[in-house]
Amino acid sequence: MSDYEIDQIRRIRHQISAENGQDLKKVAEYYRAVENELRATGRFKFADERTPEQLGEPTVAKAG
Repeated sequence: MSDYEIDQIRRIRHQISAENGQDLKKVAEYYRAVENELRATGRFKFADERTPEQLGEPTVAKAG
């Protein structure tokens, strides 16, 4: 990666942090929301395939 690309990544990361008041919890929530939006599109593959429990989605109890 070139220095230009790294500088752009850093600039965007700093911008996202500033938009979230430099609050680590808010920044983490922002990235989780973006991740969930990308997962919901179905257009992207992720290294992990999380279960509904991990995503915080309700599950249906199985009779048995």
